[in-house]
Amino acid sequence: MHSDASPTQAPEQSRRIEFETIGPALRIINILILAIIILGPTHSDSLGQNVDSVVATVNGKAITQKDIDDSVSEKILPLQQQLYALRKVALDNLVSKELIESEAKRQNISVEELRRLMVSGPINVNREEVETTYLQNQSFFAAMSPDEAKERLRLDLETQQRMKHYRASLELLRKSASLVVNFPPPPISSSFDDGTSPAIGPKSAAVTILEFSDFECPFCRAVQVPVKQILAEYADKVRFVFKHLPLDGHKNALAAARASFCAGQQDRFWQYQDALFSANNLSPETFNKLAEDLGLNTDRFRACANSVPSINAITKDLELAKRLRLESTPSFIINGQMVNGAIGIDEFRRLINKELGIQGSNKSSSTN
Repeated sequence: MHSDASPTQAPEQSRRIEFETIGPALRIINILILAIIILGPTHSDSLGQNVDSVVATVNGKAITQKDIDDSVSEKILPLQQQLYALRKVALDNLVSKELIESEAKRQNISVEELRRLMVSGPINVNREEVETTYLQNQSFFAAMSPDEAKERLRLDLETQQRMKHYRASLELLRKSASLVVNFPPPPISSSFDDGTSPAIGPKSAAVTILEFSDFECPFCRAVQVPVKQILAEYADKVRFVFKHLPLDGHKNALAAARASFCAGQQDRFWQYQDALFSANNLSPETFNKLAEDLGLNTDRFRACANSVPSINAITKDLELAKRLRLESTPSFIINGQMVNGAIGIDEFRRLINKELGIQGSNKSSSTN
């Protein structure tokens, strides 16, 4: 299910009891083992070669390791992301283990005693919470009596509260420790900027930003302010590419995306995008009115809005988002690194300056 993404908000989810089986887990492990064999370490060059290494020449034309990787990036990326997730969990576990052992030594107590202290704290599970959770998951307890099922749920809910205490204690240890983590996610190929999507800035720009957006997403609307500021500040240093990701729960988002594509066919995409994000409501009447206000050929616009090319253009972006496992908007890819949510101007500057090699500043070095 697609969702709007905010840096501070996450979609509410009903409490559900999740049951896992060994079979799917083993299949995932087998896939990851195969990926390790095929891909090798995620953050090192394949086969010990630099990405710019020439692996073949054809009639004098060089083929590099990067050429190979870019040509199969969409197939490799899901495996790389699974490998990264597996390694990230392992890294987090090793960091936590070291933090807990160090703290136990500092307090001159055993690791087991420290863990008991970390899960201690108020536990308050009331009858109403148990009843609500039972009703939400009643089908899972068909083989149990209601009393037995509710007692199991009460114990589960208490365990969840203890785990909250544990995670909070662990987070305090992380904040108080001298901890440096240098384990970025696998980069995403910049080849997704194929020249067919609306874009601002030169292809030679040092930083390329892809945004996957939805015209009915409030966070997408809000993030337009820092995006415009970044484009003004960094000028020729940044290329910004727009990709469509209309969410399932937004009934007019797909039609709005198609309308914006059709405005782009008359060289008015960015003006039409601004108008859509500023509109109070989205509807066919709104789409036509905005086209008229921008001086578009309205007959051509209406024909395009219901055409095969308009749906094909949006579908292409949706398929790319699916391959990249993007399920929320806005989502950004900044020089191959995934960033989810409506980030602010300072975070944009930090990420861009990092790519430009500018350290210790939130200011752009642009003279514009």
